[in-house]
Amino acid sequence: MAFLRMLRAHVIVLLAVALLARPAAAQRSSFGEAAIKAAYVYNFTKFVDWPEAAFGGSSAPFVVCMFGDNDFRRELKGIMTREHVHGRPITILEPDANDDLRTCHLVYFGNDDPDRTARRLAALRQTPVLTVGEGQRFLDQGGQIAFVIEDNRVRFDIRQEPAATAGLIVSSKLLRVARQVGRLSP
Repeated sequence: MAFLRMLRAHVIVLLAVALLARPAAAQRSSFGEAAIKAAYVYNFTKFVDWPEAAFGGSSAPFVVCMFGDNDFRRELKGIMTREHVHGRPITILEPDANDDLRTCHLVYFGNDDPDRTARRLAALRQTPVLTVGEGQRFLDQGGQIAFVIEDNRVRFDIRQEPAATAGLIVSSKLLRVARQVGRLSP
């Protein structure tokens, strides 16, 4: 059983890397943009290390919170259900406006209001939470990883400074496949 989970995780990693070379139009027709982004989000968890203090104990789950459209939610749940991150089972939450995002380990801000996103990112600035969103504005607001469409492909940019401030360690393997790696502003 553990072997099958490991094999599935490796297949998902290979799929995500292979998708970097495919045009977005082909990606959308075969897998759908939401599925591609969901696969990336899952794989981001494999290449980022969280401090042990980010968890409430050795059996605490890895909590993913998301503000995404229905397609993304369905795809992410499909990929992450029954999976683990660094040996921890994954719990997926869809927080409301009043929920404390500091209990999350990863937050995806897909369709959240930009002003609300900016406030939430500011509140998470020194908290070990990986923040993933869309576009340059998200990065300018202090987000850590943002999806972009370049040459008809789904790609992503990484800002290391906010990740380091949050106490997260981003693997050099993930940095190598990012479109751009930089600080808060380009």
